[in-house]
Amino acid sequence: MLSEYMNDKKILFHSGMWQFFCFFCCILTIVPGSVLAASDVFEIPSLTPDTGYAGYSYLVSITGNNLSENHSVGFSLDDSVLNTTNLTRTDSALTFRIIIPLDAKPGLYQMSIASPDGTVERYNQVFHVQPPAAPKIENISPSVGMAGTLVPVQISGAYFRSGGQIFLNYGDQQVNLTNQSVTYDTIDGTFLLPVSAKPGVWNLSVINPDGQYHISTEAFTVTSLPSPQIIAITPDQGDMDTSVLVAVTGSNFLQGASFTLSRKDLTVSGTDVRVDNSRRIVGSVQIPGKYHDGLWDLSVTNPDGQSSHMVNAYMSGEPYAPFSLHIAPLWGIQGTQRTVTIRGMAFLDGDTVSLQRGEKIISAKNISVVSDTQITCIIPIPEDAEPGAWDVVVTSRYNKSDILRSGFTIYSSTSLILAGIEPGTGEQGQYLSAKIIGNNLENGSVITLTTEGDDPIVSEAAQLVKPDELKTWLHIPSEAMPDLWDLNMKTPSGKTLSKPDAFKILYNNTPVITAIKPDRAPVGTDDLKIEVSGKNFGDGEYLNLNLTMNSTTIPVAGAISYKGDLITGYLSLPNGTEPGWYDLQVTRDAGRGKTSLKSEMFRVL
Repeated sequence: MLSEYMNDKKILFHSGMWQFFCFFCCILTIVPGSVLAASDVFEIPSLTPDTGYAGYSYLVSITGNNLSENHSVGFSLDDSVLNTTNLTRTDSALTFRIIIPLDAKPGLYQMSIASPDGTVERYNQVFHVQPPAAPKIENISPSVGMAGTLVPVQISGAYFRSGGQIFLNYGDQQVNLTNQSVTYDTIDGTFLLPVSAKPGVWNLSVINPDGQYHISTEAFTVTSLPSPQIIAITPDQGDMDTSVLVAVTGSNFLQGASFTLSRKDLTVSGTDVRVDNSRRIVGSVQIPGKYHDGLWDLSVTNPDGQSSHMVNAYMSGEPYAPFSLHIAPLWGIQGTQRTVTIRGMAFLDGDTVSLQRGEKIISAKNISVVSDTQITCIIPIPEDAEPGAWDVVVTSRYNKSDILRSGFTIYSSTSLILAGIEPGTGEQGQYLSAKIIGNNLENGSVITLTTEGDDPIVSEAAQLVKPDELKTWLHIPSEAMPDLWDLNMKTPSGKTLSKPDAFKILYNNTPVITAIKPDRAPVGTDDLKIEVSGKNFGDGEYLNLNLTMNSTTIPVAGAISYKGDLITGYLSLPNGTEPGWYDLQVTRDAGRGKTSLKSEMFRVL
């Protein structure tokens, strides 16, 4: 701006009269010893910058000739004055800082350059002061923070001023910046994000003291805290009606977290709870004596509502030992891993399973307590494990054990074993595909079922699927005795093995209808006693007995079986019942079992 005025030769002295300027220059040229020689007149081609906003300071440079650090520089507009400081000379430039008060009058200011001898040069309208600028946000770093944490940030931009407001907001939530340090283009400070801060993208606002502001939308992302995680509660058992001091260990616990014990619809809250750190909570629990002994689930809830749950974490009263053990399968081979299922009572998370024979122990792995009555695990049987019977031991985390004596047998890898048949049951008259389980089985072996007082049931030729499995087919005669039968195997090499009581033959429970008595009745009949004869009806069993024709179904009420071959019930035929021949349908086990139907057994007249 200044250079434009100079180029147009519009620089004026304070007198404002060009004629006087010319006259004065002539005198200086003619009269020796005057105040300002022609060679001392300042030549000022540029002023940088030539614009500033009220409320800030700027480093300004003047380039030109005959300038030195002995000169002073000032700016004014009417009664508004701008101070300058730190004036220095570098090469052909005079550099200084111009300070613009917040209440500086906006407009084009006159610049005055004074020499040490008191001579002053004035240049009109050379520096433009603009009203205070609104803050401008360019960036915030970091731009992500987790709820419940302190986040130091730096905001970069321009026109920032001390004494304003800086905050994040999301909906009705607001978090102010603390420990602020503000410069023209940088704001440093800390956001304390509460644990209740909503996860999402928040707006950033900067408001200067004069009320001017800038909002940067979706500038900062708040992430949710990780949910608490429970590792253990110690101790994990306590007497009834006794206050027990416990410690809950885990991770991501927040100040203000709480814990509870629960079982079905019962809840006991921890008291005097203290969060030592993010990995440990201390408090007391007391289970009232009116509740039963047993296991309780543990829950930890953080102030933000997130929680964690551990099943069967705490035992109130005296813990039970596991009991009534059963294991399947009952055997394994040296050098193999055997998956087994153990059934019993009072199983708890943390139970261990092992095989023991004298002082030798084989510990199970991958133990899963499916329920308080079932455990699954893998038994890694060493190649040098001693063949023979081993005890099965289940030990609770309270060091209480139960032992199934000689419950599991280990065989050598060369043993020929007949372990069983799947399925283990079949009905009279059934033709079924069966799987023979064992070890080192041979293709073409003959499988038979035998029982005292009945003819053997011989399978079709057995096919080898793999060394521990044969596939075969069995036809169970309809007159075969319902009982436990022995499983027998004869190999092509002549070896014979038998497994007593390995297969159970069941009565054929598919009902067979022979006749109905009476076999007809007129419409309007009420509570007519009906008798259905046949077999496989069961004894004392309630059945579904219906007459059906097209979409019409007429139930026989109170149908019950007697000694397998008779059903009695009562039939009512309401007015409007469609006449004709009806089919008879029988379904066992109160409609949940097998069904039989015989066509046109009853006539409605």
